[in-house]
Amino acid sequence: MGSFAIRGEHAPLAVRQVVPTRSHANKRYLVLGGAGGAGKAAAELLAAEGAAVVIGDVRAQALNEAIASFGSNAAGQSGVAIDVGNAASIAAAIEEVEQRLGGIDGLVNCAAIVRHVDPLETPWSDWERVFSINVYGAFEAARLVAKGMIAKGIKGAIVNVASEAGKKGHSQSLAYSASKAAMINFTRVLSEVLAPNDINVNCVCPGGMATDMLREVAVAYGDLVKQAPDDVFKQLISSQLRRHIDPAELARTISFLLSDDAMIIRGQAINADGGDTPY
Repeated sequence: MGSFAIRGEHAPLAVRQVVPTRSHANKRYLVLGGAGGAGKAAAELLAAEGAAVVIGDVRAQALNEAIASFGSNAAGQSGVAIDVGNAASIAAAIEEVEQRLGGIDGLVNCAAIVRHVDPLETPWSDWERVFSINVYGAFEAARLVAKGMIAKGIKGAIVNVASEAGKKGHSQSLAYSASKAAMINFTRVLSEVLAPNDINVNCVCPGGMATDMLREVAVAYGDLVKQAPDDVFKQLISSQLRRHIDPAELARTISFLLSDDAMIIRGQAINADGGDTPY
């Protein structure tokens, strides 16, 4: 059913600038998928807020460029090569980070891939690849980091980056949507499992964020509707903000969920899509 609007369109809402605090001083974080997009923004903010941050990514050049971009916040920040679609790579990277930092206080699971295809033509291989990274790899990283926290008595937090697609679903990215729904579900269960150890687990569900992944979406949708990708990209915005979400804005939500201020928010899938998802 469509909607009848009685209010006119409003101008895009400005991105509000926020001065970082030292809210994560002396904390140690691992950000997977940290070489670009939301992961990179989260890593930059956490570093600015006083944390030692290791960013993990499979893209070597992007990883080095991300570390270099930290600038004055680069002290104590580093990168680790990791293939989130490979269990052995995940285990080796987490062990290296724990040795490097002396422990991990928090994990940000931001690594993900998407495949765009007609749902009735989605090949088995797409399901395997998407789930191996977005679900199996994300859970394996969370599991191993949590075990390390428990062994050291660390009261930490895990933030999984899901998507509004995990709640609403998108027909042209069925495997991706299903994988993010699975992430939302395992977040809920893992939160309950880890509560006795005082390890908090939540996920965020962004949408319409100005990242390379959204540009991939624009290319795929552009092919379907015979429009230029740039024209499609301009339309993939928040209905309330009337603009794309800035990755730095999502980073603030991630930072909050990693903090002690979010202790009573547990096992939740927080909508961070500018008001587009109603539940």
